[in-house]
Amino acid sequence: MMKNSLKIKILMMQKGISGSHIAEKAGVHRTAVYHVISGRAKSQRLQRLIAQELGWSFEALWSG
Repeated sequence: MMKNSLKIKILMMQKGISGSHIAEKAGVHRTAVYHVISGRAKSQRLQRLIAQELGWSFEALWSG
């Protein structure tokens, strides 16, 4: 099974969305976005924004 962080990175590449883009929308530093993607940090607000930008539901993207 694919690690969630890898799945998210692949989806971001496919959609042409960068961590910097998400960070700018959220008003945070891009490292905060990458920490959430990698699982080193938890932020439901950033998780929801990442899911929204990728066109996935929060539950589908982060439950697996």
